[in-house]
Amino acid sequence: MTQNGILILICSIIIVSYIFDVFAKKVKIPSVLLLIGFGIGLKFLAVQFNFASIDFMKIIPTLGTVGLVLIVFEGGLELEYHSDKNRLIRNAIAASIIGLLATALGIAGIFAYFTGESYYRCLLNAIPYSVISSAIAIPSAAGLKERFKGFITVESSFSDIFGIVFYNYALVYSSLSLGVVFSLGFELIAVSLLSMVFCLILLYLLKSIDHNIKFILILTVMMLLFSIGKEFHLSSLILVLIFGLMVRNIHLVKSQFIQKHFNTIKFKKDFDFMHSITAEAVFLIKTFFFIIFGYIIDVSLLADERMLLIALCTIVVIYVFRLIYLPIFIKHILPEFFYSPRGLISILLYVGLPEEMKIPQLHFGLLFFIILATSLVMISSMFVGDKESSNLPDEEQDLAEE
Repeated sequence: MTQNGILILICSIIIVSYIFDVFAKKVKIPSVLLLIGFGIGLKFLAVQFNFASIDFMKIIPTLGTVGLVLIVFEGGLELEYHSDKNRLIRNAIAASIIGLLATALGIAGIFAYFTGESYYRCLLNAIPYSVISSAIAIPSAAGLKERFKGFITVESSFSDIFGIVFYNYALVYSSLSLGVVFSLGFELIAVSLLSMVFCLILLYLLKSIDHNIKFILILTVMMLLFSIGKEFHLSSLILVLIFGLMVRNIHLVKSQFIQKHFNTIKFKKDFDFMHSITAEAVFLIKTFFFIIFGYIIDVSLLADERMLLIALCTIVVIYVFRLIYLPIFIKHILPEFFYSPRGLISILLYVGLPEEMKIPQLHFGLLFFIILATSLVMISSMFVGDKESSNLPDEEQDLAEE
């Protein structure tokens, strides 16, 4: 293909993605489903016209990681803190942890039953299917009331974070012990404190740089810090979320030091511009990531009857467990019950799994089916969950009492 042909293709893909995004918001469906379908269509055309194939498996991990960082950062920018949200945030974080652990253990049991592999190996394969995708959940919840959107944003963002932490530790440790628990707890506390220090440095740069190009530099430094942390197997996604929260809520900090060294009034303008840049970058990354994912899928894998049976059992586990643990944290589980999609993070964790740990029966077809099915369940909330929840009195929509 000529250079002009490549440029025409890239520009056409972006335009089509924009049309998909507008259409998806009107009909309230995840745009990623349209992008994946578009990728499948491109693969069909490439085969028909004998276009040269590209090994996208070398691209998708890096592209997905950049997308994950930007999506979590954007999620942080969306969360404006109010004191009356303390319980919501606390319960959403707890729900993300309980949901992740319970679902992973349940799905691992399903995998072990059908494949006969060791429970440890099945657990490693189950974790990608246990993480709620903030890349799909957060944009899809944009039209909901603030209390629902807040819970879904916090739950899905922390599900990503804790999912990666759980995944990394499961790769290193084949059994759970008190020492592992203490090590994990210490790392999370240390990384959180270190993240706050780095975030203050990033905020200082944001305030101090007078050059007309500074937001790209800030995002690049944030990405660099994340990558360095990831290289040392640290939970550096926490840094990304904390930075987003601090940029969004710096005006609420009453410290005289912060008020003196950070112009909180100026941050309003900076915040709006950074939010806009981040949103557009997320759109661009998601466009190519999910189209490439659709392109590399072998649709014929969906004809595997045994895989479909495993997939159906996996979906049952996901939503039965969600039905059990969600009422602990919120009084009324609709529409939050439906917002448990799998997506970008599931793909990244699956691709990153060492080849010797992958189970042949649990191939890309299973991953595609789970992503599709959980997204369709989420779409159904527009017919059931959102409608019912909107009719509830405000006092009945409160989080569950502890």
